[in-house]
Amino acid sequence: MSGDKINPRVDVAFKKIFGVEENKDLLISLINAVVGEEDQVVDLTLLNPYNHKNFKNDKLSILDIKAEGNHGRKFNIEIQITDEGDYDKRALYYWAKLYTDQLKAAEDYSLLEKVIGIHILNFTSISKSKKYHNVFHITEKETGLSYFDDLELHTIELKKFTDAV
Repeated sequence: MSGDKINPRVDVAFKKIFGVEENKDLLISLINAVVGEEDQVVDLTLLNPYNHKNFKNDKLSILDIKAEGNHGRKFNIEIQITDEGDYDKRALYYWAKLYTDQLKAAEDYSLLEKVIGIHILNFTSISKSKKYHNVFHITEKETGLSYFDDLELHTIELKKFTDAV
């Protein structure tokens, strides 16, 4: 067993490397390597990765890593080895859950913070793009106007990265 290599792309290893308090600096470095300057973090708090169910029949989702940056922004970091289909929908679902879970009854919408999803994929998910790192926002179709700034989804497709190097 000694000498066996640990694959950081496996969920358990990824969470052990980036999702534990003693390695918080590694997670901060990962986030800062991916996001833009305005979303850089100097500190963060690891959050419970379970997205609570509001109703008995709601789907339980467990994120790989959920964190809150020093500026209040929320982060969901996922590693996915195999393409199980519909990853685009899963990424949006995780984002929406993290976004909507921020408010409690009677709280003002102004309290909502930006949620950033970072999805590291070991497969090609976006065949229409040759880039290995794509950043998605909601924009107006014709003008490209960005009005909804609280949504940001990053996909990092490792297969494309390997091909590019």
